[in-house]
Amino acid sequence: MDKYIFHLRGLTCANCAGKIEEELKSKDELKNLHYDFLNDELVFESEEDSIELKRKIQDIVDSIEDGVIVTEDIGEEIEEEEEEENFSIYKAILVFIGLVALHFVNLNEKFKLISYLILYIIIGYDVIKASISKISSGNFMDEKFLMTVASLAAIISGEYAEAVAVMLFYSVGEIIQDRAVDSSKKSIREALKLKPDFANLRLNGEIVKVDPSEVSIGQVILIRPGEKVPLDGKIIKGSSNLDTSNISGEFAPVSLEAGDEIISGFVNLDSSLEVEVTKTYKEGTIAKIIDMVKNASVNKAKVEKFITRFAKIYTPIVIGLAVILFLFLNFATDHTAKEALYRAAIFLVISCPCALAISVPLTIFAGIGSLSRRSIFVKGGNSIEALTDIDGIAFDKTGTVTKGEFTIAEVEEVSGSRDEILEIASVGEAYSTHPIAKAIVKAFETNKTPDHLNNLGGKGIEFDLEGKSYLVGNKKLMEDFNIKLDGDKESNYVDVFVADKEKVLGIIKLKDQIKDGVKESVDELHKRGVKTYMFSGDKDRVVEEIAKEVGIDYYKGSLLPEDKVSEIKKIEKDKRIAFVGDGTNDAPSLASAYLGISMGSGSDIAIETSDIVLLKNDISSIVRGIDIAKRVKKIAYQNIFIALFLKVVVLGLGAVGYVSMPLAVFADVGVALLCIVNSLRVFKE
Repeated sequence: MDKYIFHLRGLTCANCAGKIEEELKSKDELKNLHYDFLNDELVFESEEDSIELKRKIQDIVDSIEDGVIVTEDIGEEIEEEEEEENFSIYKAILVFIGLVALHFVNLNEKFKLISYLILYIIIGYDVIKASISKISSGNFMDEKFLMTVASLAAIISGEYAEAVAVMLFYSVGEIIQDRAVDSSKKSIREALKLKPDFANLRLNGEIVKVDPSEVSIGQVILIRPGEKVPLDGKIIKGSSNLDTSNISGEFAPVSLEAGDEIISGFVNLDSSLEVEVTKTYKEGTIAKIIDMVKNASVNKAKVEKFITRFAKIYTPIVIGLAVILFLFLNFATDHTAKEALYRAAIFLVISCPCALAISVPLTIFAGIGSLSRRSIFVKGGNSIEALTDIDGIAFDKTGTVTKGEFTIAEVEEVSGSRDEILEIASVGEAYSTHPIAKAIVKAFETNKTPDHLNNLGGKGIEFDLEGKSYLVGNKKLMEDFNIKLDGDKESNYVDVFVADKEKVLGIIKLKDQIKDGVKESVDELHKRGVKTYMFSGDKDRVVEEIAKEVGIDYYKGSLLPEDKVSEIKKIEKDKRIAFVGDGTNDAPSLASAYLGISMGSGSDIAIETSDIVLLKNDISSIVRGIDIAKRVKKIAYQNIFIALFLKVVVLGLGAVGYVSMPLAVFADVGVALLCIVNSLRVFKE
């Protein structure tokens, strides 16, 4: 079974996109199908060949939304699409000038009728054609059909200018709506520019330009000045300054040299670098972020799901009411059939749920785009909604509240020498990604490798070196192996014990620093009514000191990964909390919390498990994210109120004859545009 990615060029209607996806999912030959409206990607699996699939999908799309072209190549039809949009604008201008001219020029009735009909055909031909073509498929009940019925009813009633105006207003509304959707999508697509175009692979003594996905772990790539870093790796030759703004959102050059790790997405500024690849493209940082952005529209917020369900109920009800209104006016009052038809047509135009169908998804898209502009990536609208619901935030300490850039303050020699202690610890920690391990490895370089390495989660490691067994870890690890510790005094440092299973050889004491701006961010969270927690595997005394300094409400140290999960579950008995972490050991907590938030510099599993990724590695992004999420939710509900309130009012007036056809069109197109403009306020600071 092959995987396919098709594109639906020209599809800007979120409501139509939902109908197309639902219809395609009902086809047995299309497996695991979903349509990503944001990135225009129809992804599915099938055993049939590409040409036949394309034909079948095109037929289904045509039955729901005319003018949409199914393609495999994202570049197909773009020029034609742009020309078509420009042509629509020219047509609208021409018809508007014609309407104004006919209003002021005195012509005989016959010539005026012909002129109005010509204008009507120019502006309404595509809409009428699409409506008629859909009748046979049964999917005709959409806004184009309603506009066709309304304008024809106006012509039958002798209101020729109104018929042209209906089509003109609708066409202009469609143009503005398409531009608004494209603008919202564009803000999200900016994140996809992070994707590297190529990698310079060193192969048999030559440099070959290849696709990043073709490079394997262990191969060496060359990154020249001005080029984007295509893959995660370790610098083996050279030093340079790199622009991190693609990742962090701010221009903050960092200096890296041989031995330093480098992540994809950075831009090399100064000198060439040779990098040994440590992750394939699919496993790299940028690939994971791009995948998150691409799938953001799949995970819908509750308000989006509500609108989808509501539209299915709402539309048939108002259509039924329009039929009842026609029958009542025609048979129970002194209205003529022509007048009753005109009044029912007005009612139908007002009833179109276009404002609801487009404005709420557009608000969510705008929210996702606004967050991504600030290097905050979410897995969907449900993550944005969850961000507004949290009562508290629990932080891991290392790498989240503190910089996670440990330095060795001192080495306490107990029964071994300084070099012996550091060498043993460096050998054992060589394969760990924890910041403490990295600091120890950096302090003492060795080519020796451990045997029978056993990672004892939350405590340390056990391994053999040159035929002898060693332990490197915290106080709990020593206690588990009944290794005697002298005294019981607490230290303000992070203590790493090195032992040979009989006695302690020494203690490596490390220190970490609190990140800039953490205290201010915690204060801002408190102002927003969010309670703060901190859970760490570090010593109670160290955790307490840091928590008090930054103003965290509740804290607890000496916790194993499973202990953190237990603490989260206790709190979530009556509260919803987000957990913020960056390490592999944080993955269980990220998964168990109501909302998981990981730092972009964190481990792969932490990023995969979380719902939100902060590429700036700064908890001030959480404050900004909460503010944007609350604005998104507020505007989404505002749009629901605006659309429903105005439609109910105008429907009532239309039923009793106080609404003209142009006002009915405004109740549909105008209200939709009001909601769209309101949605775009999400981008405002």
